[in-house]
Amino acid sequence: MKRILSILTIAALSLAFALPAQAGKVGKVGKAGKKGGADILASYDKDANGKIDGTEVDALKKDFAAGKPELKALDTNNDGSLSDEEIAATGGKQKKKKKNK
Repeated sequence: MKRILSILTIAALSLAFALPAQAGKVGKVGKAGKKGGADILASYDKDANGKIDGTEVDALKKDFAAGKPELKALDTNNDGSLSDEEIAATGGKQKKKKKNK
């Protein structure tokens, strides 16, 4: 009886630690077939360089502002706009701003 209780306790603790780690993964297909970061990167990376940069960023932000449902998941802080960090989380890279000296 003690052995079964020990096994069940270990299994429950394993699940308790594994499930939150799985829930935080980015770039996977979510419920209702939503696109993940890799799919979004592929659809907006027109020059196929592995980055969302230049006009690709502008197109992504324009589509986000237009309310495309698959892009709402990118707004991780739910502020209604896409930040550089949120775009970078798709696997893309935000264009760098030039500093005036």
